[in-house]
Amino acid sequence: MAHSPATRLAVRDAYISGAPLALAAGRAGVSEATARGWKQRAAGSPEDWDKLRAARGMTDQGREERVRQILGDFLELHQEAIRNVRGSDKPPDEQAALLASLTDSLAKTMSALSRAAPKLSELGIALEVLTALADFARTHHPKGAAAILEILQPFGAELAKKYG
Repeated sequence: MAHSPATRLAVRDAYISGAPLALAAGRAGVSEATARGWKQRAAGSPEDWDKLRAARGMTDQGREERVRQILGDFLELHQEAIRNVRGSDKPPDEQAALLASLTDSLAKTMSALSRAAPKLSELGIALEVLTALADFARTHHPKGAAAILEILQPFGAELAKKYG
């Protein structure tokens, strides 16, 4: 089946913007094999998809866009992990340890992302404060930590909307 030049361009643009080839193809309604063929035919030319993707990733706009995408994906997964911990049958002390680990991973991820995209540092600072509050609650008020984390989790998403 022949596809329009606009479809090929949509796949190329999505791929250059950072989408995996399979996702870019799927969004445009073409097979991954078709997209791979288009990509291979462009290899070595001025329209080389991988070279364009690398160049875009090196621009401030491309880097910030990628950091935002990573941040969004991470926060979504982080929230799901918190829901899974809270919904588990594990004893409260194990749940607290798992939540502490999730809090640590959030802090480390935010630190790395804020270095990659300084404009997101306000969000990083806000989430660092939330992480410190969660750690404080876990350490000094372990019985109330779950309730505080239940509030902080959706509030973190609100901060991401405001600063992200």
